[in-house]
Amino acid sequence: MGEGAPETPLVLPGDPPEAGRLFDDVAWLADDAREGRRAGTAGELASARWIAARFEELGAEPLGSEGYLQAFPVPLPARDEGGSFVAGGDARFEGEKDVVPLFCSSAGTAQGELVFCGYGIVSPDAGWDDFGDADLTGKVCAIVRGTPPRDDLAGDGALFQKVMEGKRRGAAAVIVVQPPGGEESLPSFDSGRGARANVPALMMSAAAFERLLADYARVVEGLDSGADPPGPRPVAQVVRVRADVSRDRGTAYNVLARVPGQGDGTTVVVGAHFDHLGRGGPGSLAPDGTGEIHNGADDNASGTAVCLEMARLWMRDPPAGDVVVALWSGEELGLLGSEYWARAPTMDLSEVAMNVNLDMVGRAESGKLNVLGAGSAAQFVAWLEAAGPRAGLDLQVNLSGQGVGGSDHQTFIKRDIPALHLFTGLHSDYHRPSDDVEGFEAGGAARVAGLALELVARAQAADEIVWTPPQASEEGAQRRGGFKTRFGSVPDYAFGGPGMRLDGTSPRGPAQKAGLLRGDVIYRIDDVDVEGLGEFMYVLNSHKPGDVITVHYIRDGQRESVPLTLESAQAE
Repeated sequence: MGEGAPETPLVLPGDPPEAGRLFDDVAWLADDAREGRRAGTAGELASARWIAARFEELGAEPLGSEGYLQAFPVPLPARDEGGSFVAGGDARFEGEKDVVPLFCSSAGTAQGELVFCGYGIVSPDAGWDDFGDADLTGKVCAIVRGTPPRDDLAGDGALFQKVMEGKRRGAAAVIVVQPPGGEESLPSFDSGRGARANVPALMMSAAAFERLLADYARVVEGLDSGADPPGPRPVAQVVRVRADVSRDRGTAYNVLARVPGQGDGTTVVVGAHFDHLGRGGPGSLAPDGTGEIHNGADDNASGTAVCLEMARLWMRDPPAGDVVVALWSGEELGLLGSEYWARAPTMDLSEVAMNVNLDMVGRAESGKLNVLGAGSAAQFVAWLEAAGPRAGLDLQVNLSGQGVGGSDHQTFIKRDIPALHLFTGLHSDYHRPSDDVEGFEAGGAARVAGLALELVARAQAADEIVWTPPQASEEGAQRRGGFKTRFGSVPDYAFGGPGMRLDGTSPRGPAQKAGLLRGDVIYRIDDVDVEGLGEFMYVLNSHKPGDVITVHYIRDGQRESVPLTLESAQAE
């Protein structure tokens, strides 16, 4: 028979997906009571238990490590616990008016001689060095926030850069002080940034610091005017500091069930992630939305609801082969849940013939649907051409076998398991608090469910699904679509490798927010080894704005890693 034709009749449920059920499920998952379903939180646990109860009600077989659930560790958002302080002599400064921890601070205490290091800037091109040959080992380094009023230093005010300059010289702790005479309101602790200095780092008001360095205002004025040269200034004061920051780990849960097949058809994993961004932070595209609930109706209550509806239909009319329905958590933190399952599977992975991933399928009322990863098996294109019109969908097919899209299908593709990712596209509510149930298009999602049902039926009717390895370069393989993401770095084109060395970062860009610095050598992103600029660009083209990637890099001879949230290339 032809490549696109099934070798046996398709086994499909007798009833179509019901839009009303889809809407009700999305409304439950995207309710404020779930608090954004951030992996490792009470809202995510409540959602996992609710999904497990639905599977039990349907009669699907448990496939977790404990019933329907599979637990795995995740990092929790960092928190300011409110007990930070700076103490010197008879004075002690604490509370958000005087002292707050910086976003990059580790928890801990330190005590040592206070050394004032100006603006904390080293710029050979501008002839400016606030540190000189100072050895700050065991000392507490204080620096001014911002930059001197010189155009050639305007780009040298990044807080993390300043903290790292002090740490590299041995500082036991770093205090960043507000400029004298300026705004005294201290910024609140920002849990949405990934930079880690691994040293106590605090922000202090100018008024409080002047009690430690009485002529603080005069010293800064001298630096600004050029009357005094930059350089370290020991302060006749021993200070003790504490950064009261928690960086805990929690437990998240995958929810897995098996729908038994009625025949000997192949096993297919149909999955979607049910976690979202909680109250903002990493992954959020709303800079001012930290603290606001990100309900994630489209991302990805929509895919979760479709999976549950498909499971309901299959339990009434069994498919030709087993179907594993997998609702992942931790996707928004970097595919943590599906990766954990693939490394500690609750079934034999060799039995899995393909994966269908539904991530953001709630905006299909127009009839348009992106299908990504369609080059990962030889038959997929023909199946899609046949099934799309029957589902009432205009498919925009990405032929790349590289699994573009930064979602859980990549977990399967990198293990040579063919996978398709169904996705209705980005929109203005994506990764923002406004992604609520009011924007969910239940009728369109029902059509997506119908398409997915047929794709599974075709897979289980085929003799085999032929894996197609990704090509080294697949330019032009994409019919339409694609994403443009921003990393926010300047490559060092003179660097011969291996890896990609940074020559700088863009102000307020993702790389700067993640704490990457000039001179860092990126050698891996997620599981992609970065030999040079080519692999780096491949990663950017394989993701969408808002995806969280893990950047592995070498700094000062040490291997480190940090999560980074990609932005849209159009972001300012």
